[in-house]
Amino acid sequence: MPRLAANLSFLYQELPFEARLAAAAQDGFGGVEFLSPYEWEPGWLAEQLRAHGLQQVLFNAPAGGGTLAAVRSAWAEGWRGTASLPGAQRQFEYGIELALDYAQALGCSRIHVMSGAHPAQLAHGGSLRQQWLRRLGWAAERAARRHSPGAAPIVLLIEAINQQDMPGYWLHTQQQALAALQEIGHPHLGLQLDLYHCQMTEGDAQAQLLRGLGSGLLRHVQIAAVPGRCEPDAGAVDGPALLRQLDAAGYGGWVGLEYRPRSSTRAGLGWAAPWLRPGGSGAAGPQP
Repeated sequence: MPRLAANLSFLYQELPFEARLAAAAQDGFGGVEFLSPYEWEPGWLAEQLRAHGLQQVLFNAPAGGGTLAAVRSAWAEGWRGTASLPGAQRQFEYGIELALDYAQALGCSRIHVMSGAHPAQLAHGGSLRQQWLRRLGWAAERAARRHSPGAAPIVLLIEAINQQDMPGYWLHTQQQALAALQEIGHPHLGLQLDLYHCQMTEGDAQAQLLRGLGSGLLRHVQIAAVPGRCEPDAGAVDGPALLRQLDAAGYGGWVGLEYRPRSSTRAGLGWAAPWLRPGGSGAAGPQP
């Protein structure tokens, strides 16, 4: 049965960050994800997760920056990943090592590695693709070497993001993503399938989900409505139907709720009730 994770960069925005963890546990979530953990010390985050019985299931590698201070300001400065950016090798390597440090401290086995955004004239350059593939392969090897005995392997994920929301984003189709993963063929790389972005770019989220499941590379799913990027209880992305499809396929991984609630987060969770833990707070299970 798929397990729901609250994306704290989108949900519970009516609360300060510290209170979002408590609210997610109270509402029956077993896991959380958010874009960037780097604003906080890893020890403090780990303690907060333990206190609320939550599992950190996903976060992003840094959007940019070659120092911790630069990492913390990178998103606001317009960085959207460095994996395919010319001249960003140092920032990419620093970001991967920092992300692996946080993953080990938080017990998180999924890291999203953003590819970067380019001006339109660079969007289809073959040399950029080869650079992107080389960097992903290097990062996967670093994840493999950092694996601690007894811990779940850390898998680096790539995700296609639609270019309406993120103009110039390098990786924007499932075909690109699957071709890259198959070409590199590393066990520490996997697919993050965001059905909102999928529907926006390619349509037919259900067919794209089947394709992802069939590839054997699917490691994380995210959902939101189209249009509106709100609760997936109406429109082209049918959240309950897609969760039932995942259940029928035997998917036991996490599904991140990466949407903007129409009102308060809690008021909009009725559609997800069958997949939330009755009574809230409790221990999260291990990640497959």
